[in-house]
Amino acid sequence: MYPQIICHVMGSVDGRLLTDRWTEPYNGKSKGELMGIYAAIGRQLNTDVWMFGKNTLCEGYFPKKFHTQDTTPLAHPAPFIADRTSTRLFVVADPDADILYESATVRGDSIVCILPETAPAFYLEYLQKKGISYLFAGSKGDDLRTAMHTLAETFGVESLSLQGGGIIDGAFLQAGLIDELSLVIYPGIDGSAGSTSIFHYIGKGNPSQGQSLELLSVKEMEDGVVWLRYKFHKNS
Repeated sequence: MYPQIICHVMGSVDGRLLTDRWTEPYNGKSKGELMGIYAAIGRQLNTDVWMFGKNTLCEGYFPKKFHTQDTTPLAHPAPFIADRTSTRLFVVADPDADILYESATVRGDSIVCILPETAPAFYLEYLQKKGISYLFAGSKGDDLRTAMHTLAETFGVESLSLQGGGIIDGAFLQAGLIDELSLVIYPGIDGSAGSTSIFHYIGKGNPSQGQSLELLSVKEMEDGVVWLRYKFHKNS
């Protein structure tokens, strides 16, 4: 059993995610005002959980790393459920198990970390003292199917909004875990071939193999922003 997973992302018209590279709105408004439309749509999705990849979280919230000389893992690591201080949860994938948290919440929502089974015991103890929940995703922390199954079965999560960046979006795409794409188009351009894309898979092969999209709706928002919703079909 897995949660329903909605990939909710805002990209430029050429599918790029680095907001500092986007052209400015034509009408004199700030990028931030238009990005606020994306955030408002995300709240409308009303999922149990919202999620970032590690790079996105560290860039915006927790840039420091946890350091320990003793990297000995537990022999039998098990998920830890801390006391919740919010109805909604925030999830982050941290395959390096080294984010230094200054808070147990992101925007008021209690944090759950997805870690490798080899995470140092000292780090797990630190998270417990901090009041941060965690679960495991295989020996490398990249087994997203196991992680999503644990979220559903152990944490009771029924729905999840995946909000980037492109690398974690690409990983979920490759794992075949996305049920819906909520794509918000920013009315601007990046233009660079080297910029991160909406799905930026790091690996070999075609991550979208065997998957198709069905358009569910198109909605024109304020200031030229467009909201597209697609259903994922998993082809046999």
